[in-house]
Amino acid sequence: MSTSREDVWLVLSELWLDNQLDDHDHRHIARVLHASGLPLEELQAIYLEEVAPLLWGNHWVAAGAWSGFDPNWLSAGCRRFQALRGRRWHRWRCRLLRKPMTYAAEPEWQQVLLRLEELGG
Repeated sequence: MSTSREDVWLVLSELWLDNQLDDHDHRHIARVLHASGLPLEELQAIYLEEVAPLLWGNHWVAAGAWSGFDPNWLSAGCRRFQALRGRRWHRWRCRLLRKPMTYAAEPEWQQVLLRLEELGG
């Protein structure tokens, strides 16, 4: 079964929700990413250059979203950032802001990568 890029965006968005993920969540995210068939380098780019620029503010507000993001809003926003990926200024901005964009999501992302590696992805 192959998943769509929208499915990848949606499952990665869980890393920016204002709640604690557990091993079951990490495994679920890894399974969806594995089913996408996308190479690890592309998944990393989606994480850093499409999803993080849209959602990082959720970790910087006092009471961020915790139950999920609207899928239509998420897809539209990620699609805009996907279109910018080839632009030098977008890559530069993502590199410059990497730490603030991923500071709370990165530990969870590392757990997902470990589970993805177990799946052979």
